[in-house]
Amino acid sequence: MAKAAKKKNDIIELKTQLAKKTLQPLYIFYGEEEYLKEFYIKKILELVPDAGLEEFNRILIAGAADYGEYDDAWEGMPMMTDRRVLQIRDSNIFAMTRKGDIVPPNEEQKKFWLEKFKRLSDDTVVIFCEKNVDARSSLFKAAAKAGFAVKCEYMSIPDLKAWVVKQVLRAGKKIDDKVAEYLVSVIDPGLNNLEHELNKLLNYCDEIIYQTDVDKVVSKAMQVQIFDITDGITEGNPEKVFGVLNELKTQKQSAFGILYLIYANVEKMLHLKLAGVTNRNDAAQLLGGSPWLAGRYLSAASGFSAAALERMVTRVPEIDYEIKSGVVTEWQALEQYIFEALDMKERRQ
Repeated sequence: MAKAAKKKNDIIELKTQLAKKTLQPLYIFYGEEEYLKEFYIKKILELVPDAGLEEFNRILIAGAADYGEYDDAWEGMPMMTDRRVLQIRDSNIFAMTRKGDIVPPNEEQKKFWLEKFKRLSDDTVVIFCEKNVDARSSLFKAAAKAGFAVKCEYMSIPDLKAWVVKQVLRAGKKIDDKVAEYLVSVIDPGLNNLEHELNKLLNYCDEIIYQTDVDKVVSKAMQVQIFDITDGITEGNPEKVFGVLNELKTQKQSAFGILYLIYANVEKMLHLKLAGVTNRNDAAQLLGGSPWLAGRYLSAASGFSAAALERMVTRVPEIDYEIKSGVVTEWQALEQYIFEALDMKERRQ
């Protein structure tokens, strides 16, 4: 039996191109990780000097533009240097479905781009940086074939942890692996956000970064704050629960959104309970995501019976109906739901 072809690693191949200074005539950067997009675009720009004539050799078109502007930019030439860079950002030309402000190209516009992709020049490096990309689109396939497409995805927890440790060491400080893992697990995803929160820690801490420092300084993701509510219910600690709830209320968060995030947590807890999962690695495999988050679901689930979790799950659609019927306000409904959950916890004890 023939072996399956090994999946190409776009980032590794891009690093090789940059190291050898052999740039492609066209790049597409897409995916959720904005930090990596900007990092590698900067590396490409460093390899294409602008000869001090940025106006001519650094062309930027941001957002959907008139096709005459695209044409003029594409057909232009570098000034006093061998190459120039044309950046096209958030053009949405690789989208296939209309959604809000996202308008896919029509047939005439597709023809325009297909002709451009057939006529790439050695004197211009074209960079597309896009948020909305459908890799099935004919334009994406044509552009990727003519140049090089790089999908910038969120890094894994182990890779993020290694990145944190490296940055902390570079700053002349120390952080334990478990604290690094805790940090990357409690914040919103993305290296831009991680860098921002890590800088706050580095400025706040002395020689060593502890978990207590993370709790004091870092802005936790909404999902993690919801875990704190779930933990408070599990512990039978109304002060903890309503302390977090009041903080979210001060932040003007939606009570309806909080209710459904709690609902999503409880659903996962019930899933683990019914599956009989007992360790966080199995929990992570079942739920997806990081072992740290899966461990929190598992720990929270241990504090409830399956019947209590089932009731907490089925109660949310009932409350949803009560809100929409005008029986209660969103915040009244959320507080009522939490009181009921705390009551179920007390009765189990």
